Amino acid sequence: MDSISRHEQLLRVFSLIDILFGARHPLTTAELKERLRARGVIDEMSDKNIRRDVDFLRNFGYAVNRTQRRSPRGTVCAAWSIEPGKGADELVAPAVTLAELLSLAVARELLAPLAGTCYWRGIGQLMAKIEKVATPELLAYAEAHKDGLVIHPKPAATKYRSRTLNAVNRAIRRSLELEIRYTSLADAKPRKTAIRPEALVVYDGAIYIAAYRVPKPTGSRRGATDDAIRFYKLDRVADARVTSRTFTRRAEPVEDLLGDSITIYRSAVKPRRYRIRIDASRARWAREKPFHPKQKVRSTADGAVILEIERAWDEELIPQLLGLGDSAEVLEPADIRERLATEAQRIVDRYAGRSGRLPATRGSRPA
Repeated sequence: MDSISRHEQLLRVFSLIDILFGARHPLTTAELKERLRARGVIDEMSDKNIRRDVDFLRNFGYAVNRTQRRSPRGTVCAAWSIEPGKGADELVAPAVTLAELLSLAVARELLAPLAGTCYWRGIGQLMAKIEKVATPELLAYAEAHKDGLVIHPKPAATKYRSRTLNAVNRAIRRSLELEIRYTSLADAKPRKTAIRPEALVVYDGAIYIAAYRVPKPTGSRRGATDDAIRFYKLDRVADARVTSRTFTRRAEPVEDLLGDSITIYRSAVKPRRYRIRIDASRARWAREKPFHPKQKVRSTADGAVILEIERAWDEELIPQLLGLGDSAEVLEPADIRERLATEAQRIVDRYAGRSGRLPATRGSRPA
């Protein structure tokens, strides 16, 4: 059995443990498959594989009993249950501390973008189990102290379709090409495209599929597709279908590809070196909120800082530089200095001729 098949079997086995311990009566093979499908663990599998997973549990000391039940059609079939005794010790409820309970509650809020996924359901089920073993006094104390930590802004709890998520996860796990109907910002309606998914990326409160487009056949009207990785926002995926076409995963992990970016921006154009001077008034901010994860900071005599970034993309940095106004000055590349000057002149032209002052605003700034 290869590593992927072993990984999938372990996922099924741990799900079977939870299903059987939570069942009120013995479950037939068909019922076990139905509950595994409902959890997104399987799409379809044979009765033989289910029986093999049950034998796996028995071999590792779980007291799995086989009985008989009548199916809705009246036929007699095998049914399975786990009885208290040998094997039940693994699920003895542990003691829960206040710090653990509060940490889990905060983690659940941070996982809000993953609503609808197995991760969200899993932490919800874990919370329910902990609430069963925690004392009422501990729960009341945790509730009273919940306002001690504020998460702002709270991530939006987007509800993703389980069918779509299951398809994407299965395609990533098995290295299968995925056909999606996707609506980009430039499209009015979904367009069908074939991709090779590498990973799911959680960024800025949303989930993205990190994938490469499937190359077009040689001589096709549109020609071959570029080799750049792309990020498809899951909210815009209308449908996803796993194909039987396999592909070879890229040697460089997606996490490493994002090492040259503070966002999830990628470009086929090679990144280049930047040197940026930040005035003393924003120097501390520039240190605490980096422009780039690998930036080097050098202080100057007047309190300003020089940021040295070896690999950065123009389209990612320029919006941040414009947001700093005259507090930032690009020292190199030279063409970016000219581009920013042109953009600044366009802003001046837009506001030129408008009399009157902007109204004063009052608000809070970070200390």
